[in-house]
Amino acid sequence: MSLKDAVKRGLPSSYAQLSALGESVDAIRSQMLTASEARQIHDELHWDISVQLLGEIRALRNELDAHDSQMKMFAWENYRKENESIDDAKKRFYRSLPKATGGMRLLQLGCAKLMGEFDALCRENGLQYWAVYGTLLGAIRHGGFIPWDDDTDLGMMRSDIERLIEIVGDDDRYRITVVYDRCVTCKQIRFLYADTDNPCFLDLFVYDWAVSPDRQKAEELRGLRAELAEEIERDNALSFWGPSPYYPDAADGADRIRAHFEGCRQKSRDCGVVCDKEKAGGIVWAVDNLNCSRTPWYAYSLEDTFPLKRAMFEGVEINVPANADAYLRSCYGDYLDLPKDIHSHFQHVSHDDLEAGATRDALSGFAE
Repeated sequence: MSLKDAVKRGLPSSYAQLSALGESVDAIRSQMLTASEARQIHDELHWDISVQLLGEIRALRNELDAHDSQMKMFAWENYRKENESIDDAKKRFYRSLPKATGGMRLLQLGCAKLMGEFDALCRENGLQYWAVYGTLLGAIRHGGFIPWDDDTDLGMMRSDIERLIEIVGDDDRYRITVVYDRCVTCKQIRFLYADTDNPCFLDLFVYDWAVSPDRQKAEELRGLRAELAEEIERDNALSFWGPSPYYPDAADGADRIRAHFEGCRQKSRDCGVVCDKEKAGGIVWAVDNLNCSRTPWYAYSLEDTFPLKRAMFEGVEINVPANADAYLRSCYGDYLDLPKDIHSHFQHVSHDDLEAGATRDALSGFAE
């Protein structure tokens, strides 16, 4: 049979048959859903399933959280000694944890030694600093480094950091690096040994005097910090910063980056958040290194900060805020709770590099 004959046989042989075929097609089409109707039914079913699953997930999460709290309560009650508070039992537990080992421990001991020298330099020159974040947590909870931590965090008022940079410029034992970090859009300031093979460093975080430590003022600063990040993102003239995410403050082009940060700092003064020391009711983590998405709270009263107290850290006496508990709870909530970042904590120094020749040699003098 030819193709022409096959086509003829498939077609209706009369107008009546063609009309009947058309009516059949119309009947079938009337029973079919339109695309919009099908999508609406899909969305409704998807929504119903999503709501149901979300409810079940929340219920499961609540159940797991309750079980977790019950197990922790049971564990701490069994761990604490007679007449010992739960908080004291927790501190005893943390201070009994094994120390870091290998190159990681050498790095910690080297940073502790550097911190002791930094403390002496600050005291000699009338500069104030205090432990913050993981270093403050380590001092209060562990009496030294958190075993899985590899950096040191210190806070200083802006004027003291500026003086410190001048002082170190005339001291051949140490150096200070100032770089603009594109990854988190911040100004990173570090105090290090002059020996570039030595990886030990102290992170210095800038604080400004604030009119008030209340949350509203702090949120205004968070908003300004977000605007700063957006302005930098839109500035096409900063295209050089992307390929070099850690850009030195002294390098060509850094003046344009610096202008953005200075402009944001001026806005923080103009809107009444940051002020001179004489008018201050608190201090605030400066826009230079304020992470607007991660830190839940970053403004503190003068009473919670000053006068600074002394605490032991790896056998070295360092400065801590007057109310370290308030600082830690603002950052971590229940900071005596069991941590969840033991295996996921960010590595500031490559642990493989710590075993490399020149680096290992530079750290070998810090062995216990």
